[in-house]
Amino acid sequence: MATVDENNTMMKKLPQLLFLIFILGCSPKIKSITEYTKNNNAFTKSRVAEFDKKGYKVLERNFGKTRSNRIVRIQYENGKKVKETDCDYFQKQDTCVVRQISVYEYNPKENLKIQTMYESDTAIRFIRKYHKIGNLEVIKTSTWEMFPSKDPDPEKAMKLTDSVFYDSKGREIKRIHHNEDFDKPWVEIFKYSDKGYTKGISGTRMDTTRFYKYSKPDKLRNKKEIDFEFKDTTAFKYEIKYY
Repeated sequence: MATVDENNTMMKKLPQLLFLIFILGCSPKIKSITEYTKNNNAFTKSRVAEFDKKGYKVLERNFGKTRSNRIVRIQYENGKKVKETDCDYFQKQDTCVVRQISVYEYNPKENLKIQTMYESDTAIRFIRKYHKIGNLEVIKTSTWEMFPSKDPDPEKAMKLTDSVFYDSKGREIKRIHHNEDFDKPWVEIFKYSDKGYTKGISGTRMDTTRFYKYSKPDKLRNKKEIDFEFKDTTAFKYEIKYY
């Protein structure tokens, strides 16, 4: 049993602990991330991602093309992504033409997520199933990439399977890509350190191993689990705004 002195010490520390929890809970939430691309000695805006106050990415917009630029809008229900709409924005006409729509369904009992991507005319481009158990996720894709159809024939689909392994921190450590049209899969291996990570690729004509050093944006992304991919900071820079 705790002594009177120990109880008094705990009571004195309680306000400090509550204050620390309050501060951590009220840490600034990211509102937007703007990416700038280096062209010669100048930087031009190339991408903007917007987040809601819960931390979910709700929009990603690209800039730089002379004819049109891609805009992606994302919808959530109960913390899960349910719809993603891709459209091409034409500035001259001030209109966004829908190209693809992805709909997501969930089966919690089977740890299953299903993504169906439709063309603008509702023809199905692919159906992708994510099944995760423990540290292994199996992703199976049936795609009619060249011939989307409103009533696709499963027998005519190209079938792809990815097996993804994660470590105890939820980081990807191995990915095996299998295409039924090829005899052997190709493999990606990831190894992590405090300064960065190594990515090795084998089973292809150009097997490689590269080291990627963490930049400050990368460290922020890993710490806050931000749904945003930062690029090489020697050619890109980022501006982050908070709520």
